[in-house]
Order: sequence, then C-alpha cells, then structure tokens
Amino acid sequence: MRNPGRLISSILLVASCLVCIHLPAVGQTEGEKPDIARLSQEFIDPNSTAPWIFTPQDNIKQIDTTEHPGYVTIWEAGKGKDIKGLLDKPINLDDYPLPWEFHLGLLQNAQALKGLSEKQINYAFGLNLAVTFSDPSTWPTDRNELPPDTHSLQIFVVHLGSYGEVYRPGIPGVRDSALNYHDPAPEVYLVYQRGDLAPEGNGNWNIPYIWVGPEVHPGQIISGSFSKEGGPADFPVRFRVRMASRHEIELGFGYGLHPAWRMRSIDTSKFGRMTGVWEIGPIISLDRWIPDVLPKELGIGYPPYWLDSLEGRYKWLKQPDEQEALAAVDRMKSFFKVDPPDPTFEYYVDYAVFYEDNPQNLEDLSTDFNIPGFIADRKWYQEGNAITETFSHPGHLTVTEYGNNGGWAMCPVGTGQLDLSGFQPPWEIEIAFTAPDDSQPWNIWLTPTLSDEHGKVLGQGWNPGVQNIPGKGRSFINSFQDPTVFGRSNTLNIEFEKPVPQSILTHKPLYMLIQILDDSHLRVGFRADKKDPWYYSKTLDTTTAFGKIGKLQTPCFASFQGMPGKLGWGVGNYPSYQQFLIDYIHFRSGASAGH
Repeated sequence: MRNPGRLISSILLVASCLVCIHLPAVGQTEGEKPDIARLSQEFIDPNSTAPWIFTPQDNIKQIDTTEHPGYVTIWEAGKGKDIKGLLDKPINLDDYPLPWEFHLGLLQNAQALKGLSEKQINYAFGLNLAVTFSDPSTWPTDRNELPPDTHSLQIFVVHLGSYGEVYRPGIPGVRDSALNYHDPAPEVYLVYQRGDLAPEGNGNWNIPYIWVGPEVHPGQIISGSFSKEGGPADFPVRFRVRMASRHEIELGFGYGLHPAWRMRSIDTSKFGRMTGVWEIGPIISLDRWIPDVLPKELGIGYPPYWLDSLEGRYKWLKQPDEQEALAAVDRMKSFFKVDPPDPTFEYYVDYAVFYEDNPQNLEDLSTDFNIPGFIADRKWYQEGNAITETFSHPGHLTVTEYGNNGGWAMCPVGTGQLDLSGFQPPWEIEIAFTAPDDSQPWNIWLTPTLSDEHGKVLGQGWNPGVQNIPGKGRSFINSFQDPTVFGRSNTLNIEFEKPVPQSILTHKPLYMLIQILDDSHLRVGFRADKKDPWYYSKTLDTTTAFGKIGKLQTPCFASFQGMPGKLGWGVGNYPSYQQFLIDYIHFRSGASAGH
C-alpha cells in the first residue's frame, strides 16, 4: 500500500492504442542493455502508468491514479469483459537474463469485504500470465491478438456471497461448509487457478483463512461471523511469478504483512522452449466465468433437491394458489444462484514490479526503503522476533523487536553467492541505520558467508556489525556472542588503529561500509554524515586467516535479544522495546575514499 502524500487533479489513464511498438523500455535509451526492473511500476506518479496499459477500453468506466494515490483504481463499465493490465509490449526472453521475478500487489475493496450491499458481492481478481513458445518473428503487432503456441493461466482471489454479521442471503450453498471452513456466514474466499498452461494445478489452491464469531449449534439461528482474515480474506494480497528457466515457472501467492509465499512450480517443457511473456499483470474477471463456470466446478449454486420436490408437488396438486406457490419456489431458487460481479465496487492495483534474481549488475542488489508498503518477500525475507514494516517511519524499514529471547534476521531472496571472478573487486556494501537508545544492550550485524578460492565454504563465522553494552558504549564487532562482551570471530578479525569514536557510532543515522578490495583484502568503515570521509579499519589480508576469497554470499542482517533457555538481557516489550530504522542497503562497484 502506497502513500506518496500528494494529490493532483484527476486524470483518465485509459490507453487508447494497444498496438505494440518496438521502443526501449521506460528509462532506457537505444543501445542500452535492457533491465527488467525498468518495467516496474509502483503507480505513485499520478500522470503516468507507463509502460502499463489497461484493456479493453470499452469495459473501463474510469481508471485513475489520484482518487487513491499509490493505487490504480479501476471502475468497470458492465460490458461483461475481463479487464487486464498489460505491458505496452511483450517480453522477449532473449532480452532479459533469467531468472527474474514479477511481483503483483492488489488490495481488496473494504466495502465489499464489509458486505455493504443486499446483493451477492462476487468478484475475482488476480494474476494473468500468458507465455509463448513461438518464434518472435511471428508475433503479431496487436497486443489483443495472441501469438501461435501461446498458453496462459490466471490465479484469482475469489469472493462469493456476502458478509453475514447482519443476515443477508449471500450464497446459502456455501454457508457452514467445508469450502468456507464452516464459517456460518453465506460467503467464501478462495485462491483459484484456471487456464491451459498448467491444467494439472487448476482449481482451488485450498489456502485457508480464519473467521471470527460464534459457532452454530443445533436449533440456533445465527446471522454469521464477525470478520475474516489471512489468506485470500486479507486486505492486501499479492502474487509472484519467478521465471526460473526456459522450461520452468514458479508461481506464488501471499497476503498481508506476513512474509513468504505458497509456491507452485510448473514444468513447461511439454510445450517446448519458452520464447516470450506475452501477458503478465493484473486481471479482473468480469465475463460469465463467475456465474456460469465456477459454481459448477465448486459444486455450488444449485437449489436443494427438496425445492424441486416441492415445485413438483405444487404442480401435481393443482391447487387454486398454484401460481403463487410456484412463484414463491422460483423466488427461493433464485437465492441459490451465483450472480455476476456487481459493478458498484471498484478494484485496486498497488504495484507491478520486476527484478532480477542473481542480477548481473552489482547495483541491482541495492534496496531503498523509500516507498511505504508491505515489503513481504520483495527482495528481503523477514524472519524472527520482530515486526518489520515501512509505514510508521516513511523512508525506512522499521524493525520493532518483540524483546523476548530470540532474534530477528533479514535475508536476501533469490540471490546466491557473489563470485569474485564475475563481480570483480573492488566493490562494497553500505548500510545506513538508526539504532535504539543505549539504555539496554543491543546488536546488529551481517552474515557474509565466505568461500575460499578452492570452493570451501567457511560458514557465517564473520559477523561484522555494531554492539552496544550499557556503561561501555558502542563498538564495532567481528562477531556477536554475548551481550556483555564485544565479540571476536573465529574466522577473521578486522581491527582499527584507534577505536571508532563514539561521536560517529552514536550518530543518527550511522553509515557502515564493508569493502572487498580484492580477492584477499577486506576493510570496514564508518561515518556520521554522507559528506564525511570514511573512518576506516586497517586492511585485513585474508591469506593469513584462510586463503583467498572465492565467493561471498549476499549477507543477511541480524539482531539478537536473548538466548533461548537462558535469562534475558533486560530487553522487553513496551516501554523497553527496541527499534532499528534502516534507511537503505547499497551495493556498488569501486572503493570509497576515507581518511
């Protein structure tokens, strides 16, 4: 969810032309190496959605980026056609090195979730993916026309029925059923797949959610549950496509602030060698799939047999009130039908972003936490005893530690070891962060797993970072082991001529640098201001410790608050909880100058 903090007059952003024109990607000039990240959109610019277009125009009543800044808001026109978000030209897989990832963020309509309608509130929106196995020379110029040998799938978040806290008919057939986890409300949430790209995975993904409210007991009449959360019932939902190779695609679904994904892998080798991604992006199901196809596949939408029997009885008896009775039966049957989507409710697209796994450019590993929103598994996996988010302190990743024994870690997603033969030194990693106050012990450090020139993995024995010990101050550490001792490493120890001054280490923010000068020399630096020179350690020669560096694993970041089974360190929850504010993590070529 995005909040750029600015409102500009409403602008209609419907694309009037859907012809594929061969132009450089956005932010890319002719002759420049294509970068998949340049196809990304956070939709925070109210004047442009480029390179994204939305189609078909005749079923888009309005599309807007200022009504709710940070989202593309879409109102349908009721024409019964699916709405898709597309790149203005297809992705030729020859142009972008594999593997790469696409992440799509969507937001459910809060008024639809609340059930503010007497009608059924049925909708399905999610991810559309169409890949082609044809020669790019045969690709059509019209984006609405599919190339030969193209196969597709869609993964939807589906909602059927209506909220039951105040009784509404909804869809009686799903009430208190295994399909909706025996929720007494007449509604259900699903993650559902369709298409011919991976038909073996079509249908319900069986991703559960939680409903809250009283249970139903025999003889008790109850309106329904109070709320639902988790899985497909969460407000923010997200989808993931990882193009792993020319024969393998990985699909994922996630939700809310919760990290990680429900993942599936697709083997596409039966179709041949993938050549391109013709469509990738959001889709809103607005044709007859919801009322006509989905109910049959789910086994819902049918009136109970006793209604058919009652109808037959009225026809057989031929009583004077037969027509009124039959009309009443028809009215009762209508409650069991599944209606098409209600055009009253709008749809929200949050972001559509690309990035490389194991990128070719060192700088592509960098992350600036400058757009408020849930980070989930965008580039860094969050785990352990902390809440991580980018809302409370815009421009930072805020790590709020729970304060019980254990720790927090943040590890890169989809990035392997950095081979120094490919990423030739010198290069460096910079992190800018603001630490908690010094009344309680704290620590933050990195885990750059090293491999020597012969491929031997040396593990995470070197943990450069900063530690605070109340009464002693802050210090650079080579390893974290004990809250009362500034730790040393069993692998290697970088030292300073003189300890880093407290005036630098206590600054907000503090800038820390790790330099790989060549395959056998490392050093660490700190500074209090971007304009200051780096305060460097002595350069360490790794050949005296283990030999030359062959590879370096992109490091995790970690902080411990106590060891399981032992006494704590005086760190707790409110009022003594601790927060780290991380400004950015930058990877770059070269070596910055210092003292």
